[in-house]
Amino acid sequence: MRRAAPWALALLGILLSLWHGGRPSVWFDELATGSAVDRSPGEMWRMLGHIDAVHGLYYYALKLFTLPLGLDEASLRAFSAVGVGVATAACYALARRLGGDALALVAGVVALVLPRITWSGVEARSYSWVIAAAALVLIAAHRAAASGRRRDWVGYGAALVLATALFLYSATMAAAVVVAIAWTATDERRARLKQALIASAAAVLIASPVAVLAATQRDQVSWLQWPGWMIFQNVLVDQWFDHSYAFAVAAWLVLAAAGVLWWRRGVPSDLVPALRWGVTAALVPLAVILLVSTVAPSYVGRYVSFTVPGVVLVLAAAVTTLARALPRPRLVAAGVLAVLAVTAIPGYLWQHSPLSKPGGSDFSYAARYIRDNARPGDCVFFQVQPSWAYPSLRIAHDGLPGMFDGLRDMGNDGDRRVDGKLWDREKGVNQWASWAADNCTAAWVLTDADRPDEDFRQENGNLWWTFRPSQFMGTDMQVSLDYGGLAVVHQEQFHILQVVRLVRPEPAVGPDPQPLPITHHRYW
Repeated sequence: MRRAAPWALALLGILLSLWHGGRPSVWFDELATGSAVDRSPGEMWRMLGHIDAVHGLYYYALKLFTLPLGLDEASLRAFSAVGVGVATAACYALARRLGGDALALVAGVVALVLPRITWSGVEARSYSWVIAAAALVLIAAHRAAASGRRRDWVGYGAALVLATALFLYSATMAAAVVVAIAWTATDERRARLKQALIASAAAVLIASPVAVLAATQRDQVSWLQWPGWMIFQNVLVDQWFDHSYAFAVAAWLVLAAAGVLWWRRGVPSDLVPALRWGVTAALVPLAVILLVSTVAPSYVGRYVSFTVPGVVLVLAAAVTTLARALPRPRLVAAGVLAVLAVTAIPGYLWQHSPLSKPGGSDFSYAARYIRDNARPGDCVFFQVQPSWAYPSLRIAHDGLPGMFDGLRDMGNDGDRRVDGKLWDREKGVNQWASWAADNCTAAWVLTDADRPDEDFRQENGNLWWTFRPSQFMGTDMQVSLDYGGLAVVHQEQFHILQVVRLVRPEPAVGPDPQPLPITHHRYW
């Protein structure tokens, strides 16, 4: 049973992530993943010299994983689903090392339902693997602290290098390890602390090229801001529970009840290691990042995903404490875990719904509509810059490889692969008319949705998206295509995007035409 448990938990984590894993539309970050991976290893290396160096290891691993699968949403996220399985098993192994089999089983179930982990399984980014790597760092650090052997400290250093290469902020795990060891009341504490400092410094030094290169690419996170009073929502809900208020309330109530018992009765001796390492792994890196963010904004809830193994340990210790305080501990533990699982269901279902990504992104659905309805040889155009985003909507072309195959595209004004950039540069609208006149009898435009009023949406507590009023008819795009001989015949409204269909009309005969059809897309 002990040997089968981590494998069963890993498999269940993978399956929970794969269920409707391709259903949510991709958003900016995931489009960036698709654009980065859709190039040769050499082209990817050139890109990393300009942008996204902090994601290089993840991109290369994903490139290998998707070679036989393709680059659609489900395939990109399948790699993250596997990461959830590894992270769940790693959390189990970590808890077993620190507290035994019973605690490990509780931790495994907590990891399965924790909203930040389930979210990472449907996000085509490195977060699920970052969580797994963080758990590995803690396992290696505890083993080294217990044995003091040089080879174990080398193993800890290697794990820290891996975690840092996957996600730069994971380097702050070194501070958590040092605090956890300093917190240990043993005769060998001073020697272990010295070893931890040396191993951590060596690991950070080895990973420093990534940090130096990332520092030169700081502009890619220039949008970050200190969240102000929203920091409380970020810390208490978003960063670990992904906007799942029901789960957050249940989790904090469990922690509060267990905290009362720890205050009155003391922490059971067999749970002390798990609680010590869990608290430090969850809070020390968070404190470092928040402190840095007061000077150089660096904090977003999802960026501290690597602290999740610490949260799993603390929650598992809390559930175990409550169970032991009441008759029939196993039944109580099962009941508390069932409550956590039930409160996680609404968030889990939302994470797997069509518009669950930031801003209600609908890139996948709008692009799929064009693919399914366009005929080979039709033209396709992309809005140069919507009011709510800095890049051209051509990012759908770059980040959804193959979606627009068979369509005639005016082309870009600079190849991202050759230039080592994440996105192609888009040609101006002033070139649309002559190109359409020479090449198009029918065309599709991916553009901003018609929107009568200004709409503000807050994401992650420190970023406001402003969706300004918009109407395609009368824009420079529509006028240019009209000069090119194309007339609008249909507008399909999505959520933040719309798809406009245009054709070269026959000479007008008979009465004036009826108003253009405008329909709203039904998501499935």
